[in-house]
Amino acid sequence: MIAVLMLSGFSRSQGPVYRERWGYLHLEQLRAQVFDEMAGRPQEDIAKVASLLAAPDGGVPFRPVANALGFLREVEVDGAFLLRCSLGLFVLPEVVDADSTVATCRSANFPLYLPVVLPLPGAVSIEVIVRDHEGRQVWSKLLDGDIGVSDLRLSQVKASVPSAELPDGAYTVELRTMIDGEPPRDHDPVTRWAFHVMRGYQARAEKALAIAVTDRSDYAPLVRAQLDGLSTEVSRAFTGQAFAVRSDAVRELEMLEQCLTNLAEERAPLAGLTGRISTAMPVGQGDLVQPCTFRLPSDDSPHPMVVFASGSPAYDMGSRRPAAPLMRSSKWLSRELGDFGVDEGWHVVCCDSAGGGRPYAKALLATIQALPEVLKTGGQKPLLVCDRESAAVVALHLAKFQPHISGVVLCGVGAIAANTVGQLGDLPIRLVELAHYPASASIPRMLAFVDSLEQAGDQVPNISPLHDRAEPWLFGLSRSVTELAAFASQVFGER
Repeated sequence: MIAVLMLSGFSRSQGPVYRERWGYLHLEQLRAQVFDEMAGRPQEDIAKVASLLAAPDGGVPFRPVANALGFLREVEVDGAFLLRCSLGLFVLPEVVDADSTVATCRSANFPLYLPVVLPLPGAVSIEVIVRDHEGRQVWSKLLDGDIGVSDLRLSQVKASVPSAELPDGAYTVELRTMIDGEPPRDHDPVTRWAFHVMRGYQARAEKALAIAVTDRSDYAPLVRAQLDGLSTEVSRAFTGQAFAVRSDAVRELEMLEQCLTNLAEERAPLAGLTGRISTAMPVGQGDLVQPCTFRLPSDDSPHPMVVFASGSPAYDMGSRRPAAPLMRSSKWLSRELGDFGVDEGWHVVCCDSAGGGRPYAKALLATIQALPEVLKTGGQKPLLVCDRESAAVVALHLAKFQPHISGVVLCGVGAIAANTVGQLGDLPIRLVELAHYPASASIPRMLAFVDSLEQAGDQVPNISPLHDRAEPWLFGLSRSVTELAAFASQVFGER
């Protein structure tokens, strides 16, 4: 039955929602390149990037990101640059298995995909290159002929590598787009994705998923949620759904297997696991869970905790959102935060965004209450840091969160109800403004309201800006890590 599910997952590769999820992954990865290349740039450059990212895209969400990347690289964004920014490919499956019962899974398949309609700046030919974990080229294929926009939009152009040609291990596939025979220039973006070859993957994944599904009802909600979170990552890769950040499917299977062994031997679900892990916390409403990503601690001592809540997936600052994914994976924010909190020894948890039919305020609050049972805090309340849509939700329900947190940072939103402001006591709240982001207009209004309370001699809430910059709308939290660390140190030191 699971093998049939796997095959049906790949057969949906021509479906619009399925393709949009892969296209959005490509957009997120391009945005990540912009984020990386902003590091160390002067503030006037950051202001220019913020303006470019906020500009109307004319229905092509890759255009603002391409313009920002071109500015940072000091090159013209011509038709060739924009096409190379926009054109991506699927990786199906993430784990190639020569022993699979599904023929599709015995080859590494790379259908090309253009998520938007763009005029081709010339005759297009494409080279697909596979490299091993040491960067050596082990396979390549040139796709040429009469390649048109409709072929790329419907993923009708693809390359396939039989598993017999690739030993077990980690690989990278690289997409090089030639235009009128000209290869990518040094400044042009080049798409690269990781994938794996592992014989026996299907059998191991089927076994692990079958045990997880069969045994999950035996466990308490917190244990069941952690198991479900690990199982979801394996199921996603197994059925060919797009990943987040990069493929880590082999490690995700190994973590699920370790979790199942732990439970069979009556240990904690995550015992023996190390590094970053994507799992879930219970929401307290049926089988709904809140996916999250965190680093597992290196010791059993209690540590302060910072909980981040991601903004939702979006094509622009307005209401244009992808049909898939419904939630922005916490892996993206975790990537941007890097080693935040490592030197201080803090637990750092990133939660997926709102979406997917969950009551987000309830899910986030339940997560905050459940996390200390997994990551010891010694009774210290966490600092909650929220981006855009999650900030709007928390601001609306702040009175419910107040007893369970030691402070809060709201990025892009400052609209807290006046009657709630009067109930906040000394709860420290910091606000981060986003450049050109419409909802950020509520931040100066909130600060003006606080000033009016002080002038009137009324009780003044502990609300102020985290810093005086307006950051690009996609990267408000991740570009505020220095001030976030200072604020967290202050909060944890005082409480």
